[in-house]
Amino acid sequence: MTQGSWYPGNMARAVNQIRQDIKAVDLVIELLDARVPLSSCNPAFAKIIGDKAHTILLHKADRADDDLTAGWLSYFHEQGKDSLPFSVFEKKYLKMFFAHIEKNTMKIKSLPFKRSLRLMIVGIPNVGKSTFINLVAKRNVARTGNQPGVTRGKQWIRIAPGADLLDTAGILPKNTIHEQVFPLAAVGALPRGQFDLESTALWLIEQYRLYSKYDLLVKRYGKAESDTPRVILEQVGLAHGCIGAGRSIDYERAAAVIIKDFQAGLLGRITLEKPPDTGANL
Repeated sequence: MTQGSWYPGNMARAVNQIRQDIKAVDLVIELLDARVPLSSCNPAFAKIIGDKAHTILLHKADRADDDLTAGWLSYFHEQGKDSLPFSVFEKKYLKMFFAHIEKNTMKIKSLPFKRSLRLMIVGIPNVGKSTFINLVAKRNVARTGNQPGVTRGKQWIRIAPGADLLDTAGILPKNTIHEQVFPLAAVGALPRGQFDLESTALWLIEQYRLYSKYDLLVKRYGKAESDTPRVILEQVGLAHGCIGAGRSIDYERAAAVIIKDFQAGLLGRITLEKPPDTGANL
């Protein structure tokens, strides 16, 4: 992946804005993608947050493997970090979140002055911050979209009596390492044109093989002649009519199909990264 001028301009300014705004914040909510918790964690946030109260939400938990989500929560607990699973599609997670906020609101009310609890939400692009905000605020106050970089401007949003939330722009790690490119591309965090579509799809198929989820691909696209990533991608193309000139498979269109289906949760619940040093089986 090449880091174009979009990072130094847009994201450097966003990082500086967060550094300024965090001074007025009591609690930082960091959204990670539950399917790729490691790659969706921006190290810049840890430096900015410092000793500030900090809660990690493993967002899109409804599309992730339950056992590995539990493993990631245990991992963060061992690191001394508050963490909760979350999904905008399951009400139980919303109740857990507001119980957590209420606990923190009680702390702030014990101070000698009266004001709302101030929260800030941070995360990489397309991790679902705007969808999350609209849910907790119970109204459409944040722009949403399935492309990175939708959020614009500074927004303080009342999400509950005595609790205000500050939205921020999605920010990628400044120095995205090679191992992060495919996971970030698979979940839609990278701008189109910053990664190779076909290579990402082949990597994603390989993860389904490694995690013993090949049957989910068969159910969705039909059985391929073999379980090699390239042949499976051909089967995706055949199943969805991705045919180019000379009746050959249009691999780029087929790649776009499988990545879109994965992002929409149509290929089953799968987590592409396991917690470090847990010994969890793939």
